[in-house]
This record gives sequence, structure tokens and C-alpha cells, in this order.
Amino acid sequence: MKKNTQLAIILVNWNGTDDTINCIESIYKSTFKDYTIIVVDNGSDKDQLQKLVECAFKITLIKAGENLGYTGGNNVGIDCAIDKKAKYILLLNNDTYIAIDALENMMLSANSDKEVGVLSPKIFFHPDRHLIWSAGVTFNNTNLMGYLSGYKEEDKEIYNQQSDVDYVSGCAMLIQTHVIKKVGKLCDDYFAVCEDIDFCFRVKNQGYRIRYEPSATIWHIESSSSGGSDNPQYVYYQTRNYFLFHNRWAQSKAELFISQLYYSAFVVKRALLFIIKGNFKGVLAIILGVKDVVIGRLGRQDYHILWKSTHKK
Repeated sequence: MKKNTQLAIILVNWNGTDDTINCIESIYKSTFKDYTIIVVDNGSDKDQLQKLVECAFKITLIKAGENLGYTGGNNVGIDCAIDKKAKYILLLNNDTYIAIDALENMMLSANSDKEVGVLSPKIFFHPDRHLIWSAGVTFNNTNLMGYLSGYKEEDKEIYNQQSDVDYVSGCAMLIQTHVIKKVGKLCDDYFAVCEDIDFCFRVKNQGYRIRYEPSATIWHIESSSSGGSDNPQYVYYQTRNYFLFHNRWAQSKAELFISQLYYSAFVVKRALLFIIKGNFKGVLAIILGVKDVVIGRLGRQDYHILWKSTHKK
């Protein structure tokens, strides 16, 4: 009888099949072999999907048929991983490459302490591989904002220490499957952006720890899946979801007031910069994000006016 898979790796693909296949290729070079790869395709164009169907690597391909976002796509993959009785689940951005020993070191670290509910590797930029993208995340309890530790810095000793952190980026999250069963899957209200903070907070509320593991390394093409940090659709979800997150996790009215005042100042400044740059869709995205969080319009929201002219539905 075949033993249960130790690790299920979930990749969500939406018209980024070349990135996804490159990521899968790097996984196949891994020294750790007890894994299964689940690719959830979020309604990619026909030619993009066909590349996955013809992929030379062994994967479980799930055709969602529509864009379920980061949350929905991963949740479909999580259901599949649970059905496969995987002990651990790795949510991994499709625009990443993993070091040959990354999976092995992550699994060794996770298995060494069952109180660790979520674990993340050291993440570098790609192709600027000498610069750190994330060495864990620091959370400011005053303004309720998270900051990537080491962002755009050269690697140094301070980032080579294993440590407990406030939360980790959804770019690469290794999670004990039984923890997901206990706290629930990713919250679909977010669709994309802030769902990783929300999930880690729920994990910590159940008494588990969040660990940064520097012995494991991956490389990340920043924001390629969302079209860049100034992409209007990304700006919309980021604006709406940070306000949503503050509403749900502020511990007092004073904390909520301070955090929302701070973030309001941030979005106003961002809108002014967009105006200077002539990015008027970015300004509209901010306005729509604020409007929707006020009226409670959550989850996936399709505003065609925010799409790039080259976008194909």
C-alpha cells in the first residue's frame, strides 16, 4: 500500500504558464522527493491552458474554468491536497524558483517543532538574486501594516537566523494540513492581497507559531502574477483589503482609528503620485477600493475599466 504523500505543492496559474512550468522544473530538481504537485488553472486562455495539459512533468491539473483569485485557486488546491492525505501543504507562487535543497530544509525545520503552524523560506528577487525580497515579515501593531524584512537589501548575518515572525508572505507558505483543518482555508473575501496576513493571524490565535527558515531559499519574480504593484486591479484589491483587514483585526476603536487614518494618508499620497504619473486608472482603482469596503462589496470584483487594453477575458 502506498504511504500518504508528505507534501503537496500548490501552484495557481492564470495566464502565466511559462512561469509555472519553470517553477515546476525547479521543484523536480529538488533533493526532497516525497511530494505531489497540484496546479490549479484559474481560467487561463486556451493556448496557455494547453501548455499545462502537455506539460512534460507529472502534475495534478485542476481546471477551475474561471479566475478564482489567489484565495479561491489555492483553496481548490487545498481540498485536493487534503483528499491526497498530504501531511504538509506548500502554497507557492507560480513565479518562483526553488533552491535544490529548499524543500528538504523546510520539511526538516517544520518536522522539528509541531508548534510551528506555518513556515516560510528566505525569498530573494529574480533575476536580481543578490537582493532579498523577504526574510519574514514585521508587523506594526500601531498602524496594522506589515513590512517585508530585508526588502531590497543585500543578504547578511541578521537574515540568517531562524526566528518566529508575526506572519509570512503567501508567496511561499508551508502549512501543517491539520492546522488548515483547524483554522479554515484562505478567506475568499480578500480574493487577493492580505489573505496571507489574515490566515497567519488565525493560525497564531490557535496557539501555533509562525517561523522564518533561512536555510531554505527561493527566488521570486515580484508581482509578475498581478501585473506589477501599480497595476490598477492590484491597486484596487490592495486598497480595499487593507481597510478590510483593519476592520476585522483592530483590537479597539482607537487602534482601528489610528490604522485607518494612517492608511488613508497612504492612499491619498499614492493617488497624488498616480495623478502626477498620469495613471488615472490607478486613481480610479483606489476610489473603487474605498467605496467597496465601505459598502461591504467583497471577494472577486471585475471592473472592466481597470483592465489593460491587452487583457483577454
